[in-house]
Amino acid sequence: MKLAFVVHRYGLDIAGGSEGHCRGLATALRTRHDVEVLTTCARDYITWKNELPAGRTEIDGVRVTRFPNTRERNVDRFGELSARVFDKNHNREDETRWIAENGPVCPDLVHAVRDRRDVDYFLLYSYRYYTAFMSAAAAGERAVLVPTAEDDPAVRLGIIAELFRSVRGILYLTPEEQELVEGVSGSRTASAVIGSGLTMIDAVPSTNLRFNLPESYVLYVGRIDRNKGVDKLFRDYIWLAGGWPEAPALVLAGPQALDIPDHPKIQYLGYVTDSEKAALLAGASIVVMPSAFESLSILVLEAWARGRPVLVNGRCGVLEGQCRRSRGGLYYRDMAEFGAMLKLLMSQAELRVALGAAGRAYVDREYSWDIAASRTEALLNHI
Repeated sequence: MKLAFVVHRYGLDIAGGSEGHCRGLATALRTRHDVEVLTTCARDYITWKNELPAGRTEIDGVRVTRFPNTRERNVDRFGELSARVFDKNHNREDETRWIAENGPVCPDLVHAVRDRRDVDYFLLYSYRYYTAFMSAAAAGERAVLVPTAEDDPAVRLGIIAELFRSVRGILYLTPEEQELVEGVSGSRTASAVIGSGLTMIDAVPSTNLRFNLPESYVLYVGRIDRNKGVDKLFRDYIWLAGGWPEAPALVLAGPQALDIPDHPKIQYLGYVTDSEKAALLAGASIVVMPSAFESLSILVLEAWARGRPVLVNGRCGVLEGQCRRSRGGLYYRDMAEFGAMLKLLMSQAELRVALGAAGRAYVDREYSWDIAASRTEALLNHI
């Protein structure tokens, strides 16, 4: 088959769950099919500024064509429109404008999808972005959506429900994502839960020394922003540490979009390399994921792959479901439960080891790019 992946950003140095999934699946499928990627020149997901050169290149053996965006995102205008669309009465035109304001606005990419008659299927990431939404209409019967949907207000917009019902097929990352999308849209589109894969990186042995880390710490790696629930993580941790002198340190790494509290037990490392991240995961007592909106947490899977237990936000159905299926972690829904679960984990080393081992077995059994590629092929051959 000739397959074209359509994604808002693409590159080895571009972090993001959907972007990483796209890269992993495209790379896995390239050994079996004619695979290419159509994307934009953006590196930053907030501004969509054209930073990467337009035209063709190759990444990990996959042909990549980049198209320039016609404008950057106006953050204020997008925020105002989001408030209207999500919190007030609005109409279809408002929702259509929201897609455009969210961006990245890249008409040349959409035109390329419409003009490419040689492609069997276009795999479109992710439902909320202009590139996927507009390309779905351009691809018609060849559109296969990889929504990477989270339980947030955008998934309930009327035009998004129409998108879910219009495409030829849908590839989900978890059963919870499938249940969410089919529940809000009434979609009965042909679909498959394909999961994800992991690319294991060797750890840098001297990482703990370079960062002067304590022997015991709780780790979060990812975007430091409210959308990931990190503001509530700070609140819960500071409350807990205030009455628990033996509380383990909270260590964070990743791009910062939120002020870091000045607290003696909170340590922010900034950007870390993949090898340093691997070492941080291997050395952590517990890995925490505070986000309430995840379609699939790669951090959680990476923690399990290193045999580390996780503590996740139970308000995210995907994260709770992953913990239940794997028996690899605990979850919380409020401040009191966060404190109780963290204290329980830190007081019982045997429990941490057992959860980490169960998580590792679950990842070994369910998560590889070969499995995700085979499940993708099965759906494409079926539809």
